[in-house]
Amino acid sequence: MSGKEGKFLKWSSIIATVGTTIIALTALITVFVTLNAWKVQREAARPYLSLRESPQVEVKEGVQFEFKFTNVGAHPAVNLSSQTLVFDQNLQNKPIHNERYDLVNEIPKDTSSSLVIALTPKEISPSSDNVSPYYLVVILQYFDPLINKQYQQTLFLKWHGIKDGKGQAIVHVQVQEKDKITNYLKANQVKIN
Repeated sequence: MSGKEGKFLKWSSIIATVGTTIIALTALITVFVTLNAWKVQREAARPYLSLRESPQVEVKEGVQFEFKFTNVGAHPAVNLSSQTLVFDQNLQNKPIHNERYDLVNEIPKDTSSSLVIALTPKEISPSSDNVSPYYLVVILQYFDPLINKQYQQTLFLKWHGIKDGKGQAIVHVQVQEKDKITNYLKANQVKIN
């Protein structure tokens, strides 16, 4: 083999190695991008519970709030549990209500489920024509069986109490109120399960 042929084979080998390395890196990048896109798509299909209508308030011997949640995600939600806290808007006293509720049935896509919070006359007395506003914190936890992942949503709401004997509406809190509520929960060492 002459020197010219040896140099040619050496350069051919180097070019082939560089080309193979570039193809391997391109394939690796393609796999990485595909896996990331798949993860994003999978996360976008997760179950997500949304309030489809305003919560209903019923005042009788006690006060009852009914929330209707709909799974707007593509995947079903299973093992739904909720924790509800109710406390006076002055943020001075302990919560009057702290209850956990577990639902064993699956909530498929576009299916609704109700959550009822019932305050007894001991917790709140609707016999008065006027009851001051209260905060409600609803923590939802559920599991996506398709991707084997747990999710949590927290709703911060305000019930405007009773005015002239009529139960008032429930609305979402403002950002400043959310910060105060979070500080209240920490200060009172309220455990959120």
